[in-house]
Amino acid sequence: MTHAHSDIDWHDSLLSKRFMALKAAATLYVLCIPVSHFALPYALIWGIAVFFLIAMLFTYPAAAWRSGNHFSLELWISLCLALVGFMGLFTTPWLIIAGIFDHGVWDLMKHCGHGTPFFGWYISGCVAVDWCYAAALTIFLLTGPI
Repeated sequence: MTHAHSDIDWHDSLLSKRFMALKAAATLYVLCIPVSHFALPYALIWGIAVFFLIAMLFTYPAAAWRSGNHFSLELWISLCLALVGFMGLFTTPWLIIAGIFDHGVWDLMKHCGHGTPFFGWYISGCVAVDWCYAAALTIFLLTGPI
């Protein structure tokens, strides 16, 4: 498969010094999830979750745009997941959880070769973060605040 920007090695290691800005941004994003949930009032939990869901949805369409591959697919998946999460604010939080969980499913599908190629370390980490976040929100929904 050829890419419009062949300067990107999609097999880049997490420990390499390349793409440090992306690695720093991904780390900051992951750290902000629990910090914001612990620092902000419980009443905002679902708004915070939708914010982080929507924030996570920009990466793959941006990569698709840059590479010139699969932009429509990446955009439609991101828009659908954003819509599911946003609808959850007005209907049931289960939709927000589903949007986050399903983003992890899409990450797993990307790992299997679907959509625009992306860094393996990012995709694997994203699956773990998405599914742990969805699990934590599920526990919160089922049990309430600690």
